[in-house]
Amino acid sequence: MNSIWNNSVSTMSLRAGCVAAAFAAAVFGAVAPASAEDVTIKVLNWQPGGPDYWTALVKAFEAENPGIKVELETVPFDRYPEVQGPYIATKSGPDVMQNNSGLELYDRRSAYMQLPADLVTSAGTDLITYSGGCLNFDLNQACYGLPFGYQGNVMYYNKAVLKEAGLDPASPPKTWDEMDAACKAVSAIGKTCLAHGMTGVFPTYWNFPEVARNYLTEDDMRAVLAGDMPWTDPKMKSILEAMASIGKRGWINSNSPSISMLPDGADIFSSGNAAFASTIIADAVNWQAFGAALGDENVGAMRWPVLVADAPLADRFSGVESAVFGVASWSDKQDAGLKFVKFIAGKTNGDLLTSLGGGIPLNKNVDQSLFPKSAALEQIREIIKSPTLHVGVLLSGQEADALARGWQEVTLDRMTVDEWVARMQVALEESPGKSDE
Repeated sequence: MNSIWNNSVSTMSLRAGCVAAAFAAAVFGAVAPASAEDVTIKVLNWQPGGPDYWTALVKAFEAENPGIKVELETVPFDRYPEVQGPYIATKSGPDVMQNNSGLELYDRRSAYMQLPADLVTSAGTDLITYSGGCLNFDLNQACYGLPFGYQGNVMYYNKAVLKEAGLDPASPPKTWDEMDAACKAVSAIGKTCLAHGMTGVFPTYWNFPEVARNYLTEDDMRAVLAGDMPWTDPKMKSILEAMASIGKRGWINSNSPSISMLPDGADIFSSGNAAFASTIIADAVNWQAFGAALGDENVGAMRWPVLVADAPLADRFSGVESAVFGVASWSDKQDAGLKFVKFIAGKTNGDLLTSLGGGIPLNKNVDQSLFPKSAALEQIREIIKSPTLHVGVLLSGQEADALARGWQEVTLDRMTVDEWVARMQVALEESPGKSDE
């Protein structure tokens, strides 16, 4: 979940670089200078957790793996496919690459070496969950990457804006009707209710799952993964109708169809000009970044308001392993790459993610005392105790693209929901076999 999951908002840096360097130096000691025999691996990434965390991560890895150096190629998340695509087409470039778990990774699995079973098993014993790097989320099938953190969606709220609008910041909206009333109150003070952006993949990963939980069961979600849930099904159409209604209700900023959630939509919220923002639990646009911008005392985290009161999954958390790292199939440094992938999933990196990256690590052995003190983080840690599947990562690339473009056009009244349904069905039918190995 993405992640999704990038750090292109420079104004939302998580820590000063000196803190990261000091942390790494204190724990891992000085890093020896490179020698002529050093192997350098290139790692393509979008830097989840921020640059300071990654500085510490590289120092820690190199300290634990003398003779291996890491060269990062970091690109914004929304540009990642256009950078990674030519590497895959030419079978050249990085030795290690990042991708979101689920179908995004499956679609690109020809670019990755299959991880040795013993590596998957040994690393996995210390992880809360780790099947997102494996075909069909099945550990008995081929695995192409290991995760390091937990990811998923929440809605953040600005307590100061709610108070200014005459609302109770201790009791944010729990239903769509309550959200509608809150949005009217926020609009009355001249501010955006829900900071939002529709371009790119963010609608697929950050919004669609939160509406879908009101209509789909976990069996339905598995059918989505397998390609057995047509978009013409009434449940799927209801999801699109609900998404379309968000714009009609006036909850979102008027330029939402033309901007990306990151950085533009997130900037509306972090500037104090919106009451709510739907983003993710970790990485850049999270509780820590918003707390730095707005003051920790002003930031709260909640589930999306419930649309269908008796829906069995309406009060659950759309959770998924965050980005996974795998070794490029063309790399001539695969042994070194495998060490990096294993390190990513290990305790050392888990501690760094916890203390510096604002993340929720999957490693069971992390030092719990390293979690920063934050009311919003405490809310998140409670929310994630009741997870369900993250249906956004179960969509094919074709479906994800049609979902985002269709939402833009419906919001601009250039397309009806029925036409959107038809476009989604075509995208499904044009997708490669979702469950094929």
